[in-house]
Amino acid sequence: MEWQIKTLARQSSLSETPFNAGDRIICLVFKDPQLGELGRADLLESELDCFNIPGEVLGRWVRIAKDPKHEVQSGKEAMASAEEFFFSLFDCEPSSSSEVADILKHLLALTLERKRILRAHPPRSSQGQQIYLHVKSKQELSVPIVEVTAELMMKIQDTLGELLLSA
Repeated sequence: MEWQIKTLARQSSLSETPFNAGDRIICLVFKDPQLGELGRADLLESELDCFNIPGEVLGRWVRIAKDPKHEVQSGKEAMASAEEFFFSLFDCEPSSSSEVADILKHLLALTLERKRILRAHPPRSSQGQQIYLHVKSKQELSVPIVEVTAELMMKIQDTLGELLLSA
């Protein structure tokens, strides 16, 4: 599967309206069944109901548009987006895209653990799951254990670079 998703869009995927500083932008990651690839749409919050999502939504998060002069996302904002996207992956119903969602859950969990947002419990290797505790809410989440390869990281860096790499 290809991961052809660009990060930090400067305009709406629906109307092509440029984002202005302070706009709430809804970022959706979905599996496009026609292309067999992951897709990403960045929309103004007001456009969400008008957007026909071409596939199954795997996750979503909200970001606030920055002034182009100050476009670099702070580490704290990146972590908030990564945390929101991570939790949204558990809201979706299991489906044919569960393997893709499992990869995203695993990589985001590792990132959030590194930033001490999640805390790992002893792994259940026989079940292929890792239990994480969300430090603030005390919620336990079961995350599939996925083998992270260089090839996988190359595929995902364009997809979630702003969330994983800047966090």
